[in-house]
Amino acid sequence: MNSQITLTTKEAASALNISLRTAQRWAATGKLAAVKEGGRWAITLTADLGDYKPGQLEKARELIGEGALLPTKRRGIFTSISSDGSTTYLVHHCACTCPAGLRGKHTCYHRAAVAIVTAATTQCAA
Repeated sequence: MNSQITLTTKEAASALNISLRTAQRWAATGKLAAVKEGGRWAITLTADLGDYKPGQLEKARELIGEGALLPTKRRGIFTSISSDGSTTYLVHHCACTCPAGLRGKHTCYHRAAVAIVTAATTQCAA
């Protein structure tokens, strides 16, 4: 199920691996679907986030904003850094090597972050 998510320019810049200024410029020129709210750009993405709880989406946005989700050389696979910085996990939109992802009972927020990054990249390429 596709849903809308709004990112800040900082989060979008981190997700797209571009500078903050480039994200602002792309928002202003229409390369990113964005509206200016209170002097700040709000970038709207459509992503498949139906399986995630609001708390997981907030953690995913935080992960993206902190730059803790890094692309690997393999397409669609990312390295995620744990919140304490001591561990890394491999993440794909279908699976994650974190403890929650390995148990498989619940979807982890790392996968939500990958879905958001993938949606941002897809929107930018279109």
